Amino acid sequence: MARPTGPITVCVINLKGGVGKSTISTLLARHAFNFKRSDVLAIDLDPQANLSQALMRNGYGAFLRGKRPSIVEIFNGYLPPHAGASKPGALPGAAAIETIIEVDGRSLQLVPSRFDFADNLTNALRPDPRVLAKYLAGNFANKDLIIIDCAPTESILTRAAYHASGKVLVPVKPEFFATIGFPLLNRSLEDFRRQNLGQTIEVAGVVINNAFYDGGNGGGPEKGAAMADIKTEAAKNSWPIFKNELPFSRGFPKMMRGDYSYRGNSTQFKYFAEEFFNTIGL
Repeated sequence: MARPTGPITVCVINLKGGVGKSTISTLLARHAFNFKRSDVLAIDLDPQANLSQALMRNGYGAFLRGKRPSIVEIFNGYLPPHAGASKPGALPGAAAIETIIEVDGRSLQLVPSRFDFADNLTNALRPDPRVLAKYLAGNFANKDLIIIDCAPTESILTRAAYHASGKVLVPVKPEFFATIGFPLLNRSLEDFRRQNLGQTIEVAGVVINNAFYDGGNGGGPEKGAAMADIKTEAAKNSWPIFKNELPFSRGFPKMMRGDYSYRGNSTQFKYFAEEFFNTIGL
């Protein structure tokens, strides 16, 4: 049954690469579907398509070979000529949707990305950053949760994610230059708010990822220094930091594929997930 106020839409973003955005997006989508019994849509706004490959697994190759619609077609606004259709066609609401799993009338679905995404936007005359928000508003009011995996650069993709979102999740690793993306992201959000006074978008929090990356001894002195920087920069922006940190775990890639046979310390993800979902009201 759909949420009476519509889906909660969260963009997962940090204007610094390598912090685990796609991993966290994938795991949150799966956790919400499997354990919160939510109806979930995941959206891949990164031309590297890591979220798409994680959720679709071996099916991603078939998706590419079949030239099935993706986020590219949503931004372009039409279906290009292809096998069986020699002219452009209208884009139906469900045309760019891949269903990962469906149970009891609810599903985990994906709007996949393709490697030509960036090229298509670069070559467009004036891409509309509101395209994604309009697409979601017109087709997915029945979802409980929408998670948008963002690219780590400021671009029209960033603006598209903001227009479609009410919440922001910021992953960060406790390492050298951990907070290099924080001022950029805060400035980006403030600029967006000034230009879009009718919209409310807020940072739900900062999640510490790969917290015990040096082998499990608590993070060592480098983590301590990085955490001090993270806390200082987050406080400047009034961004809360989630209490539950995410450890480095070899179990996360298996969980991303939907395989829960080996968990190891990846079981700790559920504590962050529950804290996060409680925070955003899912």
